[in-house]
Amino acid sequence: MKKIEKTGKTAYERPQLKVFGSVRNLTGGSIGDVGDAAGMNMVMSDPRAKENIRQVGTHPAGFGLYTFDYKAEFQNTHGATRQFGVMADEVEAIIPAAVARDASGYARVDYAALGIAQA
Repeated sequence: MKKIEKTGKTAYERPQLKVFGSVRNLTGGSIGDVGDAAGMNMVMSDPRAKENIRQVGTHPAGFGLYTFDYKAEFQNTHGATRQFGVMADEVEAIIPAAVARDASGYARVDYAALGIAQA
């Protein structure tokens, strides 16, 4: 941040989204848990399983990109570190073929179908 000489105030600088290269670099892990639903690699993306959600960007298709934590009851199977991903309900509205429900009724997303690398 630069200080403006006359007023001593800090000049506004537009926030920039940092490019981390891969989800692993951002979260210290991967995008949540990868499981099999409907024969595809699917990731738990149901908003009901997440908390501390912050939008950090927008996918070119129009749905949000988020950082979040899984709720305590999901951390053992999906990750206890900060995560990066999408919300299944938003994806389903735009690319319904990328979303499937697991046996418990939670929505999972095929990140490969969104062009988001998991490694």
